[in-house]
Amino acid sequence: MKRSLSNILLFNLFLLSFACSKDEPEPIKSLNIKFEVTGNFSGTIDATYITAGGGATNESLLSLPWTKSIIYESTVSGTTITLGGGGGAAGQTLTVKVFAGGSIISETSGVANSSGIIVIASPTYIF
Repeated sequence: MKRSLSNILLFNLFLLSFACSKDEPEPIKSLNIKFEVTGNFSGTIDATYITAGGGATNESLLSLPWTKSIIYESTVSGTTITLGGGGGAAGQTLTVKVFAGGSIISETSGVANSSGIIVIASPTYIF
């Protein structure tokens, strides 16, 4: 009886060694990001996004469509973009698309309120 119990325990340990093997490592996500802003918003638009080195910066968008391509340093953990605008007309729109390695990873749209103000924040992309 002791022998069969030992065999069962050894067999279970053998099975567990395969069941608990390490998962495949996650593929490295692209550090090549492109932001694209389109729409019919006629007011002033400011974008805040993460720079290649990991800091934040503000930029005024002078015309639409607007694009910004950034190749991030390996020490940066993620990126995002936020748009804010004023002086537009109620119902005008903006759309921000985020591409990683040429593939779209998010698309977020917004509509100006009755005061002509619009705010859009894309989801954070973690590398």
